Amino acid sequence: MEKPRPFANDIQGVSLNHELDQDLDLLKKKEEDYIAYRFKAKETRAIFAFFDLAQEFATVASLYRIAVAVIHYFFNYESCFYTIRPEDETLMLQCCTTQGLLDPPVPARADVVIQDSPYRVDSSFFFPVIGKKALADKVPVFLENQIIGMLEIYPVKRLNDHELLFFQKYANRVGYNMHNKLAVEQNIEHIRFINELVSDIEHNVITPNLYYKAFLINMKKNLQKHLNALETLNATLPMIVDRDIPRGKDIAKAADKLRRIQRDMESKMEEFKSHFNHISLFIETLFRREHFTVGSYVLKRRSYHLLTDIFLPELEHYKKRLTDKGIEIIEPSSLPPDEALTIFIDLGLSAQVFANLLSNALKYCRPAPDENGIDRKYISYGVELLDQVSPDIRSALKFTLFTTGTPISQKEALLIFEDGYKRSEDHDIDGSGHGLHFVKHIVKLHEGYAGCTPKENGNEFYIVLPKASAMKKP
Repeated sequence: MEKPRPFANDIQGVSLNHELDQDLDLLKKKEEDYIAYRFKAKETRAIFAFFDLAQEFATVASLYRIAVAVIHYFFNYESCFYTIRPEDETLMLQCCTTQGLLDPPVPARADVVIQDSPYRVDSSFFFPVIGKKALADKVPVFLENQIIGMLEIYPVKRLNDHELLFFQKYANRVGYNMHNKLAVEQNIEHIRFINELVSDIEHNVITPNLYYKAFLINMKKNLQKHLNALETLNATLPMIVDRDIPRGKDIAKAADKLRRIQRDMESKMEEFKSHFNHISLFIETLFRREHFTVGSYVLKRRSYHLLTDIFLPELEHYKKRLTDKGIEIIEPSSLPPDEALTIFIDLGLSAQVFANLLSNALKYCRPAPDENGIDRKYISYGVELLDQVSPDIRSALKFTLFTTGTPISQKEALLIFEDGYKRSEDHDIDGSGHGLHFVKHIVKLHEGYAGCTPKENGNEFYIVLPKASAMKKP
């Protein structure tokens, strides 16, 4: 059997023995530190138990529970674990021994503040939870000093220097584990986001571009036809001049033909420009640099008019295709005041929400009897103003898009926004089942919600969007 070979040089010629020597020096320093700490047997067991359990459970939420449970079990203290909310650096209570895991977390008491060293308030001691400095640039959601939370221990009459040292070291180890788990979760979210982004690009950019290609082919045919007419006209005019024959009517017809050609080309070019602007908005939004940096969609909100700035341009883009399929467009009989339709929203992503709703209507709209029993195929839309939708949302706009056809079941109404979901009877219709999932996701990012309500002669899709962001700005 071959003996293990000594450490060899790597391909760059740097001795691995030197690196091993550095590791041995670090281990020696750690041993000296542990001797200096003089942790008691119970304290050592507490740290071992924490590390073992932290490895067994994968989520950050489980880490919060373990962190407070270890203190309660080994030291008989109550404890609370707080983390820092990234958008405004507010401390949020995540878990405590008296209430367990809080979902959702709640803001900390006024006397719980962020400090880089332990401090006391009445019978409570607070210790900073510090993350890994090496990971600070990879999980960029914390303060510059890498404090990612605070650990509270109570009721405590007093802690001597040794106990203060132990609990701070314990808080540090919680912080390192928490930082690792956050990094893993962020990587998972990045991978999930990239997968969704690929689907979004395919659904919202590549598929619509097939229509764009067909449009260019037809435009080329029309231009060729117009060029042929111009060539005929060019061949006719010299003969008229050479023969000096009064052909005023023919010349007038030729001039009129030129004007019609010009108007037709202008119309085609406007259509070309409209489609170019439409698809460019989608491409620029989906490929926004911030999406890839953060690992999720990043909203760029501005004030827009929900109809004139966002929905109606999308409706205009789909109008010809809807008309070609015999689908009527019924406009609302009444709307809220114009100033009430202003909303704080991301233009590009919101435009794609409405584009997906209209694309869905184009695919699935079917004839249904109206109030007079006559089969009709149409879509209708409306907007209403909602007040106090939730404690955080004081004012919102509800947009509805109704499509005639067979009403779906209540169960399907809940499933239809799930990614990839398609009803069995719809599998022969083109589409991946991703469009409505995209709608739900983007609306949720805007702190709203989406849904579907089956009606007697069709289905009503709706989205509710807050007029202003409910999130507290940093």
